[in-house]
Amino acid sequence: MKKVDYAIKSIFVAFLLAAIAVFIFAIFGDAVKGEVSIGNFDYYELSDNWTLISQNKGTSQIISLPFTLEKDHDTAIILSNKLPDSVRSGMHFCFRSTRQDVVISVNGEVRADYRADNYDVKHSVPVSAYVIGDLYDEDASGEITLEITLKESSSTKLNTLTYAYGNNIWYPYVTNNLTLTAVAIASIFAGLFCIIGYLIIRRKVSISKSVLYLAETIIVIGFWVLSESEIRQLIFRSPSLSNIFAFVFIEIGASFGAMYFNEVQSHRYDKVYVVLEAAALFQVSLNTIFNFMGIADYYNTLILSHIISGFILLWCFIAIVNDIRTKRIKEYSITAFGMLFLIIACVFELIFFYIASPLGLGVFLSIGLIILLAATILQTTVDAVKRSEERRINSEKMTRMTFRTIASTIDAKDEYTGGHSERVGEYAGMICEKIWEKEHLTEADVERIKYIGKMHDIGKIGVPDKVLNKNGQLTDEEFEVMKSHTVIGSEIIGNIDNVDGLNDGVRHHHERYDGKGYPDGLKGVDISLFARILCLADCYDAMTTDRVYRKRLPKEKVIEEISFNKGKQFDPDLADIVLQMIETGELEG
Repeated sequence: MKKVDYAIKSIFVAFLLAAIAVFIFAIFGDAVKGEVSIGNFDYYELSDNWTLISQNKGTSQIISLPFTLEKDHDTAIILSNKLPDSVRSGMHFCFRSTRQDVVISVNGEVRADYRADNYDVKHSVPVSAYVIGDLYDEDASGEITLEITLKESSSTKLNTLTYAYGNNIWYPYVTNNLTLTAVAIASIFAGLFCIIGYLIIRRKVSISKSVLYLAETIIVIGFWVLSESEIRQLIFRSPSLSNIFAFVFIEIGASFGAMYFNEVQSHRYDKVYVVLEAAALFQVSLNTIFNFMGIADYYNTLILSHIISGFILLWCFIAIVNDIRTKRIKEYSITAFGMLFLIIACVFELIFFYIASPLGLGVFLSIGLIILLAATILQTTVDAVKRSEERRINSEKMTRMTFRTIASTIDAKDEYTGGHSERVGEYAGMICEKIWEKEHLTEADVERIKYIGKMHDIGKIGVPDKVLNKNGQLTDEEFEVMKSHTVIGSEIIGNIDNVDGLNDGVRHHHERYDGKGYPDGLKGVDISLFARILCLADCYDAMTTDRVYRKRLPKEKVIEEISFNKGKQFDPDLADIVLQMIETGELEG
């Protein structure tokens, strides 16, 4: 039956792997014949033959978009080009302004006006956004002009102008930001899942609050990534306000990371972390004042935030290295891996902020945080298991002490069987070791049956001394009283639930393989494995020790008795193992 079960499971696993392969192919593989079309998402780019005119310098040149203007460029430029003959009504043009004032005209008519002056709230520069305008049939072969005012003297990028029918204009930008959006949404859901899980299990399981803090941070990071996305115009009705959130968060994000690290590191480096957090708080407060007074935008003071964030990252790394040196890392070794990964991700995020991220702003940070969250959850789980194991071990130690005390009490009460319970436990353990591979047992199972063996006669505490120590054969009534020790023992240990198989072993060690035992008349494998082993161990010790009614039996007689009762009193397979152990001298009564 086990082989059949294994074969069925293997086939199901094969089906699962095949289904996953089909799933992956469905995403990346070419469509097969007959598949439904996804429709027309055509868009066009106007990238070549642009005339770039520097208004202040009075110079011009022919360029192709995208084009990067180097540092100390003219702050007022004009881009002009001829629209294609294919332009028709229903089309739109789109140009991404990267913090630039942009006015777009077609044949001298203003079609789009995006400037900082247009905002109700004072802005020194407009938020990066897509500037979109309408096109008509009469615009075909007409002139399109972009008047761009650059607010900064640093290098700046002039993006490609695209045009398309209807909302097709968004298609290239949406597809280019799918990874970023997916990571952001995954971050938000991962954080929410962990918070809900934390709230559900915190009363049942001791769980670190660091999981909660990190989950909250990851949710905010997810929203931050969306607010920094190039398609935020499709998400937020007020992209400029989402931009404020994005800058505020990035200025305080490292501080939340420092709080998390400090919590995980048990506040060993409190003074350093608090100083860094205070510096970050002062800096973000000052930047906020400057922003709302119109002195400087968050974007202009962002370099200060990045410098402080760099110091925080450096210190977090130093703290981890120091914990490795002092071996305190053992307290959070799994989490430390996630923390190091996050530090590396943050470094990449900072680097790519200044040289243009290949995946999108926030992707590295989001992935780093998700991995740290996974490491934190795993660490919390391992710690919970470890604490549970420690409690189990302590409970087992107490149980062992209790077992020894009870076994000694039982053997002291039965003056003719001193040491019987100890010996039965040892014999049962020896038998168990012989079958553990076949029965898929563990070392813990072997130890467990030893304890159960020492407890198997606990019910004799409830048997009167005059019956237990009677010098002669028991009457039928007295034998019934003696037999009751199995039920009495089962009732005594009924509340002990940290030792699997204890109740079966105590209650059923006098059951017979042929069903003629007591107290429940169980038969064959309906009797638990441990109870069948204890039956043999108990009888073997009874035969190899002196009793009130007879002397110990010789080896040959013991072999004869066990052989005769194979399949009757004893499990035949276990009986063969015991006989082999007797022959080889492994069992010596």
